[in-house]
Amino acid sequence: MVEENITTTHLSKEDFFLALRNFDCAVCEALAVSQSVGVREAEAYMGWSTHIFARICVNATIMIGNIPGSRWGKRDYDFWDFSLVAPYTRALIESELLLFYLSRIPSSQAEWSAKLNVMHMSDCMKRMEHFSPDPESDAAFEEQREMIAKRLHENEHFNALDAGTKKRCLSGKALTIKNRDEILDDMGVDRKQFKKIFDLLSHYTHVLPMSYYRMEANGRGTGCFNQVDYSYIYLAMEICTEVLTRCTDIITEMFPDTKKSMKGLKSKFSLGPKPRK
Repeated sequence: MVEENITTTHLSKEDFFLALRNFDCAVCEALAVSQSVGVREAEAYMGWSTHIFARICVNATIMIGNIPGSRWGKRDYDFWDFSLVAPYTRALIESELLLFYLSRIPSSQAEWSAKLNVMHMSDCMKRMEHFSPDPESDAAFEEQREMIAKRLHENEHFNALDAGTKKRCLSGKALTIKNRDEILDDMGVDRKQFKKIFDLLSHYTHVLPMSYYRMEANGRGTGCFNQVDYSYIYLAMEICTEVLTRCTDIITEMFPDTKKSMKGLKSKFSLGPKPRK
């Protein structure tokens, strides 16, 4: 079980704060790179990738501010619960998949257009679901949906896909043409291991059994210090340091000049603690 694997080894205070320092460095460098990209002309797939990366940075910033002992968040007491970081860890590992998918150099303009319009369709259908309380709004969203569908029907790359994939994409239920398992395979990530971690994070993102079945008085599940939540937060930092490093590398490969902004804790960026000297 994931839980047993995480908590069998006692973590020292030094282990925890070394992981925090490493995550801090990764966050600082990611923010510096994101802001160094600025506004510039680039291929469309690069531009969309920077939008995803910016949201990755936002989630990483919120997460590090929640971690006990972090210089990014000042508080009068430490609160030890995995739910402080689980939603943001989950968001980061999910968004890495999307960044990887969008950042690949397309084989043709048709492939990129298909990718983009499938994403547009997903966005359009969600907006229809949430933001169309009146007939006028419904009509505008329906017009947009028809326009996107027309582009996809006329796209040779999209038309070469299997019928099931096309149906899923045209319904707006798919954000990406490839499903999660296919993207994981492309990344070389073990599907089962990803699912284990994702499911654990989901239990603490929502209020599901693993988040409350083993609660203890003045211990696990209460915010008081305990070895389990301590270990889980440590695991989250380790995972997110790796994720953030890989995502930052994707952006610096697209924009090599941004690499010079990566200076660890000395990286300079706005909306954060002062650089460490």
